Formats: sequence, structure tokens, C-alpha cells
Amino acid sequence: MAMANNPYLDQFLMFYSQSDAGNGLTRGLENDLARRTYVPTKLDRELRDAILDCNYRLVILTGNAGDGKTAFIQKLEEAAEAAGAKISRPDSLGSHFEINGRTFRTLYDGSVEVPGTTNQEMLANFFVDFEGDEPSSGNTCLVVAMNEGKLIDFLSHTTHFKWLSQKLLEHLQLNTPLADDMVLVNLNLRSVVDAARGQTDSLFDQILDRYVAEEFWTSCDGCPARHRCPVKFNVDTFRLRSISGLNDKDAEAVEERNASARIARSRLKSIFQILHFRKRIHVTVRDLRSVLAYTLFGKHTCQQIEQEIQSGSTDFTDRYYYNAVFDANEKDRILGLLRDFDVGLASLPMTDSRLSFTRPGTSEFRQLFLRFDHPGTLGRTNSDVEDLCRLYDSRPMSPEQRSQDSLETSRKYVSSLRRKLFFEGDQPDEQGQRKFLSHLLPYDNIEEFMRFIETKTDPSGHLKQWIVLAISRSESIYDEQRGRENICIRTRHDADTAVKAYFTYPAGHFNLEVEEPPAQAKYVEYLPTSVQLRHHERNIVLEISLDLYEMLMRIRDGYVPAAGEMRAFFLNLLMFKKQLMSLPSERLLLSGSDYNLYQMSRTPQNGVSIGVPS
Repeated sequence: MAMANNPYLDQFLMFYSQSDAGNGLTRGLENDLARRTYVPTKLDRELRDAILDCNYRLVILTGNAGDGKTAFIQKLEEAAEAAGAKISRPDSLGSHFEINGRTFRTLYDGSVEVPGTTNQEMLANFFVDFEGDEPSSGNTCLVVAMNEGKLIDFLSHTTHFKWLSQKLLEHLQLNTPLADDMVLVNLNLRSVVDAARGQTDSLFDQILDRYVAEEFWTSCDGCPARHRCPVKFNVDTFRLRSISGLNDKDAEAVEERNASARIARSRLKSIFQILHFRKRIHVTVRDLRSVLAYTLFGKHTCQQIEQEIQSGSTDFTDRYYYNAVFDANEKDRILGLLRDFDVGLASLPMTDSRLSFTRPGTSEFRQLFLRFDHPGTLGRTNSDVEDLCRLYDSRPMSPEQRSQDSLETSRKYVSSLRRKLFFEGDQPDEQGQRKFLSHLLPYDNIEEFMRFIETKTDPSGHLKQWIVLAISRSESIYDEQRGRENICIRTRHDADTAVKAYFTYPAGHFNLEVEEPPAQAKYVEYLPTSVQLRHHERNIVLEISLDLYEMLMRIRDGYVPAAGEMRAFFLNLLMFKKQLMSLPSERLLLSGSDYNLYQMSRTPQNGVSIGVPS
């Protein structure tokens, strides 16, 4: 059986950082496929035109490796060339060209060391137009990509760029505004996702669109092995088919399949939204391209997959996207973090029992999941069912059949189905809408958190009340009314204290808000990483990441965290409490037990009254 060889798959593999085929497509616009899968960002839509319209004389792009700094400069050069400029590249470090009467000079990476000269000397030569104690009046625009640490190091150790150093260092360290013809863009502030559940124009949605675009995968539709190929299965899951030219019946079926694909896309996106809101790591465009490449395409070429299919003995279970995105054996740093909230490790006895005793491929099994199938080549083949059936049949059916291998097979089967259920489960809510299966995640309250960040509204102030109550309960205030009305902070934590005393800070003195984009995020896709509880008179702020928020909500519901959890999540909260305690408190709450409270307050005559709080 001769297989159709997809000319693009081998190249797609090279987007993955740990690819066996090499990772030659992880940097810049290395070849035609890298250019065809490049997605325009806010830099391309807004900053590029501002530069070519001569609005700036100095443009500095900072950020991590993989943030797309070099790719943006290359796209800027392409736009200039399309406008008639002649690009000159005297070396591999950058270029220069003229357009609209202005000279432009670019530097792809200001952090590199060049043979024969130091980094300081290279940067001094590049910034020569800004030399001196006064603003430059030249007609050259500099565009440079570099690490912020290198930029600060250069500015801090030069005496030839006094005015430039002062302006940039004050901007970086004190957040003072730059001159109108200068801009510094920090790509560490860029988010590859937004807070929306559905499909949008976020970088995640755009890159996924390009990865599964029709133009790259039509050759697979006629492949004899398409019914077993895991790459075909993964691509077809997220591929949106066109209904143009189809008859009404086929168009309706394809639109239903596309609806399932959109739901699966939104659930895959939610995994990266959680990663963003955990605030553990900045996900670069390179990171996203890498992990999506592994999730969809794995590490095997067309030829290798052909050999495995023809051998007939290969189990592809681990290569289906719903397992691959949580792969425990890969060294990619993003995959390592995604494993922390692997939905396959959830413990749900009722769900697990149903999954364990439902044979794949049966009508009862199909009722659990979205429909992706369609006659012919327009739908997704259920190639994973064959592998899941093999796992199902290998489970121990009696005590005598139990062995380490059979038990491991049984666990693999259930965890695989949990993951498939998360991405493809079809469980309508009371309104008939497909539910987001948040119960498979270790975050019971994530939807309220994301809704607030997306809408920036807190109807009836419920979310703020919950957070205030949770902070009070973390200090052993179990009276719900007092805990909601005030942030209560214990004055001392001595174990042998007979009477506990609490400072109180009225909840009305605090606002729950989402941070506005800083100046350095002007040209990037910005999404806050946390919710902020801010004292509206004093600049005392508690930044609440998703992990801290989840822990607070569990405390609100009665959970008592262990010492290790306190150390992991509560550093921000501890600093917030210490800052609050520097403010005067009008009332103290006193307690001889966790539930009997008394109030001590100051009288208008500067006396003290003690009584039961009203």
C-alpha cells in the first residue's frame, strides 16, 4: 500500500523545540513554511506603519528569545521593500534602507557578541546618532531588538550617551514617559491568548488556524492510511472545512462538524489560558508554535508513520492530541508546566466508573462525545477508537488477570478517556449549551475569575465579597457577615494567646479591578495575569493570580491549607496584610473562641467601647 507523502509534515516537525528532525524553524522566518504560517501581530498592524510613516526615530524591542523580535524586523524590511526601498545588509547583524526621506537602520539582536569587537562597542556604533548630552536632531531611525538586561548594562556603563541613557533608564526604572519620537516595546507583556472562550483573533487562534490550514493537508485526504494516521486525526479535529460548493445535506453535516471543531479549539485554548493566569512563565510565540507542533504533529515523519501502520502493531494512543498535550516524557518547558493540571489525573469516581465500563465505538460511548465524522473525506475518522478498544480489551476482568502491566493499561485507558472527554465531551447544560468541563481541572472557580478579567465587571460585588471573606477566614474569622464586611487581620499569631485580636478594614475601602496595560504594552496583545484588590486611598494592592484565587476560594468554603501550601501561595497575601496593618484601624474584633466575637471601637470622646458587633 503506497501512502501519499505530505510535503509539509516533515517541516512542521521542526517547529518543535525537541524535535528529532531538528528545530531549524524555531527562529525568525527561516523558510517558506515559516513565512506561510507567520501570523500578523499588533506590531505588524500598528507599529510597522508608525515606523515607516516616520513617527519614531528610536524603536527598541525587548523580550525573551522567541518573542518574535527578529521576525518583526524582517517583516518591517519586507514592507519597506514592497514600498520601493532597497534593503542593504552589509552583515548578518541588521540592515539599512531609505524611505520617505528618512534613513532606517536595524539591528536584529543587540545582545550578541561579535567576533573582533565587544558588545559595548557594537552598540555604541549602532546608537552613534544619539551620542551626546542633548537630544539628537538627525534624520535616522534606529530599530533594535535586544534583551532588557543588556540594554540596561550598556546604558549604565557608557559616558557617551548621557541624554539617551538618562531617558531610557528613567523610563525602565521609574516608568517616566519617553520622548514622543521614541518607543520601547516590552514583548514580555504580550499574551498569546485572550480571556474569551470562543474563537477570536488571539495569537493562539491564528497560529492554530495556520497549522491546520487546508492548503497544507489536502494531500492527506487521499492517503490510503488516513484512517490510522494520528496526525490526520489531530489536524482534522481542529480543521474548519469550507461549505462552499457543497449540497445542502453535506453543508449541514460539515457545519455540525465545524461546530465540534470550534468547541475542541476553545477547550484547547483554555489550557493555555490557565497557564497564562498561573503567572509562572511568560509563553512566547516560539513556545506556543513549538508545543502546538508537538501536540498536533508529534515527532514522526510520514515515512516513519507509514512503516508503523504497515507493521500493524503500533499503538498510537499517546500521539492523539488529547494525550500529547500532557505528555510526561517530553522535555519541552511548556509541556512540563501543562502536566501540572493534566485533566487525565483528575479523580472523578462517577465519571471514571462510566468511562471504565463503556466500550469504545458503541452507541453509548458515542453519546458522550462531540461528532466529528462525515461520509467521505470531509469528516474526521475515529482512528483513536481502534487504539482505545485495544486498551479496553487489555484491562483485567478478574482478580486472576491483575498484573502490573494490566493495571497500568487500565489506568492509561481511563486517563486517556478523561482527556478526550475534556476536549470532546458533549454534555449540554440546562440551556442546551455544551458545558465547559471545568470539573476535570484542579480549578473549581476558574470561570468566575476569567469572566471578571474579560468583562472587568463584578455584578453585585459578589466576587469582591468572596475574596474579602476568604482573606478574613485565612485569619480564623468564621463569622460570615463580619468576614464579608471587613478584611480582618490578626494582630498576633501566638499559639497560647487566650484572646485573639483582629484589626478590621472595611470592605468598602477596597476596589476589585484589572490592571490597565502599561506604556510598554502599547503595541502588544496584552492580557492581565491577575486580579487586583486595591485600597482606594492608599496604594496597597494584592495581586491575585489564578493559583492564589483558587486557594482563597477553597478557604472561603472551609478548607484549611497545609503549611507547604501557605508557603507556595501566600507570599503576596502576607505582604498585603503587613502593608494593611500599617494603616490605622477604627475597630478591633476580639475573640475568645473562633465564633464568639466582641468589638472594641473608639468613641467620639476618644474613649473605648466594647460590645457585641451589630
